Amino acid sequence: MLFYNCFLVVFLAVSIKAEQEDLNSHRSSDLTASRLKEVQEQLVQLSDQLNTLNSQMATRMASVANDQERSCTRNPAITDCSEVKDQRSGIYPLKVCSDPPYNVYCNQTFEDGSWMVIYNRFDGPDHTFNQTWEAYRRGFGQPDGEHFIGLERLHSLTYGRSYEVAFILNRDGQEHVGIYDRFEIDNGRDHFPIRVIGSGRGGLRLFPETTELRRFQTYDRNNLHPLARVTMIEEECGFWFVDMPHGHDSPGFQRFCANLRQLKVMIRKLPNAS
Repeated sequence: MLFYNCFLVVFLAVSIKAEQEDLNSHRSSDLTASRLKEVQEQLVQLSDQLNTLNSQMATRMASVANDQERSCTRNPAITDCSEVKDQRSGIYPLKVCSDPPYNVYCNQTFEDGSWMVIYNRFDGPDHTFNQTWEAYRRGFGQPDGEHFIGLERLHSLTYGRSYEVAFILNRDGQEHVGIYDRFEIDNGRDHFPIRVIGSGRGGLRLFPETTELRRFQTYDRNNLHPLARVTMIEEECGFWFVDMPHGHDSPGFQRFCANLRQLKVMIRKLPNAS
């Protein structure tokens, strides 16, 4: 059914595009101009639908692949990467609350290990991160490749607990690292905002030291300027942003979203944390 809907949207888009080109070549009246405006609005709507369908297809394929990997993983289930005794990095089934196990990647080489990779991008295949709000809520991708762990899962892991977070950006062949000594994500009623972000160390400062609330925002659910939404689709940019419906720094926002294509984010439970 999903493939049929995708085909139908593409077919309608081609038909409407042909009508637009015909109207452009025969501009002769106000009626034609009015119809041209309607056609352009329909194209925008169809583009949104096609983006949503692409996102749904990618999410379903990732879900099937994750189910297959889960059945083949022989490592014991964990509730956090600090429980991994092996010094080698690898994939482990994560058990959060009563949810089914979900495969995560534990990094054992960065800063003494026990880091759980929650977000990993290296500018891989298109549309991997061009996901809807619902996909970001559930999580998508492969634990040893490009992926996001999911906002619900991230909230369950960090809320009321002591975690630190590491942001690693590979830019121009160099690695830039920023580590914050506290990291906590609130619940979905307020769009999974960063509830706590601690003091930073390292050369990368992803978040300025302000008290502004940073909610998770996607192209289909956000409180940002309309121009930001266009950039979010182009750069596959879902992340934590301060609400900014009226003002917009286009160059700065585009640069930030482009950097996300080379970003890895990991969390680690602090020693003696419950």
